[in-house]
Amino acid sequence: MPLLDTLYYPDGTSVHLWRRTETIGELETACSRLELPPADASVSRNDKRKGERLVEMLLLHRIFGRNVTFGHADSGAPRVDIAGCHISISHTPGWVCIARNDSHSIGVDIERCSEKILRVREKFLNSGELELVPAGDIPANALAWTAKEALYKLFEGRGGASLADCYSIGECVQVINKGYIVREAKAECVQGEPLTVISRVMSGAVLSLAVETKYLIHTIL
Repeated sequence: MPLLDTLYYPDGTSVHLWRRTETIGELETACSRLELPPADASVSRNDKRKGERLVEMLLLHRIFGRNVTFGHADSGAPRVDIAGCHISISHTPGWVCIARNDSHSIGVDIERCSEKILRVREKFLNSGELELVPAGDIPANALAWTAKEALYKLFEGRGGASLADCYSIGECVQVINKGYIVREAKAECVQGEPLTVISRVMSGAVLSLAVETKYLIHTIL
């Protein structure tokens, strides 16, 4: 099982990363050995989505040490059958990550660094952010993109569908050890509530976790 890393955050969140190299057949065999249920019919005809779902099930088993019932709320947010446990899931080609927190909601997003992000930056950055984030800097735009997506997931879309208009991010306010980047953020659905996004640039991808600032015990990871 290629668990690449587990990252721990100052609000008690753990983020579990999987770098996928397996074929669907190999994933199905691994699931069968653990007696995990097969991918449901809604994804079984789509190889990309089926592969993601199989990795999700294997990673959830690794995180919790047992089979868990996995589903989605009406908003589409992922759920497990463990009281008080909050999870957030993200995929990008070659990667799957699952964030877990046992006391409060979180939002996570991972994106592969590619020029595609530069072509769609007007869709997720507001006018002030377009000036703040360099137009040709792929990692900087990936950091902003994942921050916005993580905020959207934190509030399960309650802030609105427009990443540019409904969620805002500030400049990097702190660079802490191991290359983590911290920035302040806001969401329209919780006016006045301080929010924090903690991001990390990895090899070929960027990961961001969004959390309400009040849950951060300290800022050094």
